[in-house]
Amino acid sequence: MIQSFKYDSSHTIHNIVSKKYYSHLNQRKIEQKGKTMIKRVKGFDPEFMDYASKFESEINRGISTLCILSIINQYDDEGIHGYQISKDLQEKTNEILIIEEGTLYPILRKLEEDGIIKAEREKTGRRRKFYFITEKGRRVFNFLSGFFSKLTEAIAPLFDVNVKLKRDQYFYCPNCANKIDLSNNDINFCDVCGHKIDPELKSRGFLNE
Repeated sequence: MIQSFKYDSSHTIHNIVSKKYYSHLNQRKIEQKGKTMIKRVKGFDPEFMDYASKFESEINRGISTLCILSIINQYDDEGIHGYQISKDLQEKTNEILIIEEGTLYPILRKLEEDGIIKAEREKTGRRRKFYFITEKGRRVFNFLSGFFSKLTEAIAPLFDVNVKLKRDQYFYCPNCANKIDLSNNDINFCDVCGHKIDPELKSRGFLNE
């Protein structure tokens, strides 16, 4: 069974065994979620731990950004604050992907600078920042999530994993893998690469002849 771990640019697999890391977790949480994994980590030789740490960080960096965008996209109208993003990520990934504040907020700032999301501060109360995905961000997210979905489906056999995409809800552009919502009946072209998708949609019965 996969054990949970905290992902932070400074908390990679190598640092999980450090005393500093232990001080940030209560003993019950360690026993419930990390005991088996930590025992295995202690047995790794330094060279292996260093390589695994770097590789783990590379994988998590891109996935974390995409998952954060996915959460924000689900709060289209009301927006979502940073703590709720972190909480939703933890719950929706069964506590496998837990992003620390020190990693989350730099990612949010970068996404805001790039125009992928926008932030609005509460006018009353705690004056928290609420994040919203922009139109540009939605296009970027649809493309990246489509690419990631198709990539995951393609490489799944290499890892003896079965992946089933929701093809009755979404169409993946055969030219660029952009994820297209089939609830929009007016789409004739991929909004990323311009590929004409009518023939594929008709052949699958999503459009009338």
